[in-house]
Amino acid sequence: MATGALWDRLSLALSPGPNGYGSPRRRSPPMHRLFDTGTIEAVRRGLWSVETLSRCIVEASSDCIEVLDPQGNLQFANPTALQQLRSCDTAENEGEPWSLSWPEEARAAVLAGLEAVRETGVARFSHWRPGIFGEARYWDVALSRMLDDDGGPIGLLAVSRDITASAKTQADHELRSRELSHRLKNVFALVNGLVTLSARDIPVVQPYARTLRDRFTSLGRALEYLHASPQDKAAPRPAQTLQALLRALLMPYDGVGSAHRRIRFFGGADVPIRDTALTSLALIIHELATNAVKYGALSGDTGTVSLSCRRYDKSISLIWCERGGPPIAQPPEHAGFGATLVQRSVGGQLGGKIAYHWWPEGLRVVISIPIDLLKQTEAT
Repeated sequence: MATGALWDRLSLALSPGPNGYGSPRRRSPPMHRLFDTGTIEAVRRGLWSVETLSRCIVEASSDCIEVLDPQGNLQFANPTALQQLRSCDTAENEGEPWSLSWPEEARAAVLAGLEAVRETGVARFSHWRPGIFGEARYWDVALSRMLDDDGGPIGLLAVSRDITASAKTQADHELRSRELSHRLKNVFALVNGLVTLSARDIPVVQPYARTLRDRFTSLGRALEYLHASPQDKAAPRPAQTLQALLRALLMPYDGVGSAHRRIRFFGGADVPIRDTALTSLALIIHELATNAVKYGALSGDTGTVSLSCRRYDKSISLIWCERGGPPIAQPPEHAGFGATLVQRSVGGQLGGKIAYHWWPEGLRVVISIPIDLLKQTEAT
């Protein structure tokens, strides 16, 4: 491929416009000065044209820059891309489908990115792609559509940044986190065993021992959700969200005492939740479900529990509503340890508020939690 001809076709597309590279540029001055005063000889002499400047920017970039035609076939690769991904000459690969330079397991993500950039003008994905010597590298790829002066598509720009180091750091962190989770689950199992043995010959404390074991089991269930692996090993780990956690925690209670559904979820707010909120939520849901089994809607054969989430300006409310259980004559006179634990979990770790409504037809609990203490911040 003739390099000069390529730059003639792409000079406008590779020149920065008001909206970034590839944006239509309306009759910009033919010469570009780097400084108001010509302190550099080349600038003073007017040698820095837009085309020359664009060429130097692309060639000097430490990112791998590849230009594709609208169909996704390779047309150009900058020196960094040639050194890290390809041979020494673009012409050897010119015209081949860009997706073929990616391994088979990444092909679906690449094709989806190309389809998205054609439709919306931008796309982004990350995946493993071998370097020129076959070494594994993880790339963050930004795709953008290039337009001519009249706004017509003339090609696609693929900018790939090597983020292998951060990907390996994240993988190491995930491995250590899973190891910690495994050790904590073993600790829970050990403590449960010690509690059982300690209470075996003391009947009066066995109910308390059973309650303690159930709470540790609930915490273990939250850990299992936190580090659940996807069924497809090639797929990313599922997002850790509020409603997914609630369903995982309440799943063991869904069939208690009856064959039909006992727990009913209603659509509502759902946000990614941070790890530090998992323990408190696990204890809260466990106490509510346990009380429902002992005294409330789940103590009979026909009662149900509905759970919904509503989002307000700066908070999310969890609404727990029991129906079909024994009628409630009056609120309990004293709060037990479980209620105290829930109150401290909501008001302490989660910085929220909880309100109990003891209606004759069933208990209604409203838990309000600030979003900034619940929501997992997005990675930047």
